[in-house]
Amino acid sequence: MDKTVMGLRILVLSLWLGGTMFAGAQEVGDTIVLHALGDALSYAEDHNVQRSIYAAQELKAKAEHHISKSYLLPSAVGSFSAQNNLKLATTPIPGELVGRPGEQIDVQFGRDYSYNAGITISQTVLDWQKAMQSRELKLGREIAGVQADIYTEKLTEQVVFYYFTALIARRALEINERDLQLADSIRTLSIQKFDRGLVDKPSLNQAEINFNNVRQSLYSNQIAFDRAVNQLKEFMGLDETVELLMEESYRFADHGFDVPMDLEKDGNITLWELQLEQSELRVREQRSNYYPKLTFTAYFGQQQFQDGFTFSLDGEQWTDYSYLGANLTVPIFTGLANRNKIKASKIDRAIARMNLENETKRSRLRDDLLLREYELGLYASSTAHSNFMLYKDNLELAFQQYQEGILALDSYFRVFEDYLKAENGYLSALSNLYNQYATIFSRKKDYGQ
Repeated sequence: MDKTVMGLRILVLSLWLGGTMFAGAQEVGDTIVLHALGDALSYAEDHNVQRSIYAAQELKAKAEHHISKSYLLPSAVGSFSAQNNLKLATTPIPGELVGRPGEQIDVQFGRDYSYNAGITISQTVLDWQKAMQSRELKLGREIAGVQADIYTEKLTEQVVFYYFTALIARRALEINERDLQLADSIRTLSIQKFDRGLVDKPSLNQAEINFNNVRQSLYSNQIAFDRAVNQLKEFMGLDETVELLMEESYRFADHGFDVPMDLEKDGNITLWELQLEQSELRVREQRSNYYPKLTFTAYFGQQQFQDGFTFSLDGEQWTDYSYLGANLTVPIFTGLANRNKIKASKIDRAIARMNLENETKRSRLRDDLLLREYELGLYASSTAHSNFMLYKDNLELAFQQYQEGILALDSYFRVFEDYLKAENGYLSALSNLYNQYATIFSRKKDYGQ
C-alpha cells in the first residue's frame, strides 16, 4: 500500500481493537461502565434477550434430534392385565373325544378370570421414513445454530455501530459547546458594536440567529447521542433506569487503521445451503413411503387363571407365556398421494436451489460494494476532516479579523456558515464510514482476539 493511501487512513477508525485486552464492563450499582468496545460486545452477548432465545431454540432443536434417534434402540414395555371372561367362547368338538360317537358336542375352554404379566420388547430394523425424519431434524439443529450465529453477527454489527455513533455524537457535542461559546462571543460583541452604532439591526439579528442555529445543532447531537445510548441499552439487555457510562473518548489516530479486506462467508448463504439440503432430504423422505417397514416383537410373561375373582402371588399359580413375532408392511397403493408428494417436494427442492444461487450472487455483489464503499469512505472521511480543520482555522482567523474591525460581520457569518457545513459534512462522513465498518467488523469471526 503506497504512502498516499496510508495517509488517507489518518484519523480514521480510532477503535483501539488490535491487541487490546477487554477488561469487561463494570457494574457499579445501577451504572454500567464501558471501558472499550469489547465490553459492550461481551455484555450484549451475555445479556441480550433475543440471543438467549436463539440459544434456547438451538437447545430445543438438539433435544428433538436426540428424540428422533430413539427408533434405533429397542423399546421395552412392562404390562399387567386382568380379564373377566363373562362368556367363554364355545367350540364344537367330535363326540368321539368324550365317549359320545356320532355327535357334535359344544364345549367351553378356559376359566372365568385370567391374569397376564410380562414384558414386550420391540425393535424396528427397517424404517426409512424415521431415518429420513431423523436426518431432517439433524439439519434443523444445524439450521438453528446458523440462525443463532446470524443473529449474533447482526447484534455485533448494531453494537459496534451505536457504540461509535455515541462516541461521535459526544465528540460532536464537545465541538458544539465550543461553537456555542464562539457564537455567544460574536453575539455579545455584536451587541456592543450595535450600541456604539458600528453595526445595524439586521447584523445584530444575524448574530442572534447564528447563536440559535448552533444551539439547535447541539440539541440535535444530544438527541443523536441519547438515541445511540438507548439503542446500546436495548441490545445489551439493560433497563431504562441503568446509567451507561463510556470511558472511551473518540479521538483521531495519528496512524492508519487497516481492516482486512476479506470477509467471512455470509451466514445467510450457509442457511440457504442447509435449506437446500433439507429440501433434498424431504424428497428422499417422500420416496421412502414406498419402502417396506420391518419390526420384530418379543413377549416374555406369565399367565394365571382363576374361577373366581381372586389373585395369587404364588409362583405355582403362574404359567409361562412367551412368543416372538415379525411384522413386515409394504405399501401397495396410497391413492397416488405419495406420487404427488414426491412431485411437490421436487418443486420445493428446485425453488431452494434457485434461491441459493440467487442469494449467493447477491451476497457477492453486496460484499463487493461494501468493501468499495468502505475504501471510498476512508477517502471521504479523510477529506472531510481536512476540510473541517481548514474551515476551523479560517473561522479562528475570521474571528480575530472581526474583533480587530478588519472583517465585516456578514463576511464572518459566511465563514461561520461554511464552517458549520464542513462540520456536519465531516460528522456525516464518519457516521457513514462506521456504518460500513460495523458490517465488516461483524463479519470477522476473530474480532475479539
